[in-house]
Amino acid sequence: MILGRSARNKKNDDPTPDEHIPLVRLDHSRFDPSQYLGSGPKADVVAARKEEVLDDMEAAVDRLGFIAHTIRSEVKEQDGMLDTLGDEVDDGSEGMGKVMKQITRLLGTPDRGRLYCILILIVVNVVLLIILTL
Repeated sequence: MILGRSARNKKNDDPTPDEHIPLVRLDHSRFDPSQYLGSGPKADVVAARKEEVLDDMEAAVDRLGFIAHTIRSEVKEQDGMLDTLGDEVDDGSEGMGKVMKQITRLLGTPDRGRLYCILILIVVNVVLLIILTL
């Protein structure tokens, strides 16, 4: 039986970390080895081995499902972090644009204080750049 979204909370598609949603539930209880091998000890050994293999496969599928849900949550979290970083970079770029406009305006006026203003603005830019990279 395959479980879909109906097994989850409709408002929240993300399973909680403790929630384990089996992706596939194998029903191998109806397997009758006597149909293929007849009856006897050999058929019982084959049936037991097949049951063991099917149980191992079921456990592997469950582990893969859990890993997939973990990867999905990590990707969503990192996507949010990238969005935040992008917003911060945009804000920094906007601030740098304003500073560059002010420098351009200052360069147009012949004044001895112009040199001091440019040096102060360069120092401020370097400090802001260092802060943004941390």
